[in-house]
Amino acid sequence: MRLVDSGHKPVRVANVLFFVHTFANRKNDFMLGPFATDTEGVVTIMKRDLLAEATAHYDSGLMDYDVIENCQPIVEIAAMEPQAVEEALVARTNVWKTLLRGESERWTSIEELRNLYRTAANNRISVQAIRVRWDESTHEFEYSVTAALQ
Repeated sequence: MRLVDSGHKPVRVANVLFFVHTFANRKNDFMLGPFATDTEGVVTIMKRDLLAEATAHYDSGLMDYDVIENCQPIVEIAAMEPQAVEEALVARTNVWKTLLRGESERWTSIEELRNLYRTAANNRISVQAIRVRWDESTHEFEYSVTAALQ
């Protein structure tokens, strides 16, 4: 997924954090992430990373989840609101102080994850959320998402 302005020119901002909202057919939805843009304003979301995040949700024990494969094929990809970034940092500092099962596949330490939240650029940019269909029709999807610096 690439950040672009209203004229479809690249918006090159690193560390804009996104989440993927999956819609459950039963039980609870998943909010998977964070997924960060690189220096070119591109975020790559891999299936293995989604599955690792789902494993972390199961490990948290906070809610009752069905397997992620049973979710609807429509997902929403959205930038985290700045307040949500701050809340995630507080939670990962004060409550969830270690990596959950699955997260170690994405992060080398809890401090690496905390630093991602600390350096997030979400307060500098506004990004349009998108709803897309992820099914087995293809193995790769590409999207341009409208973003504006604030």
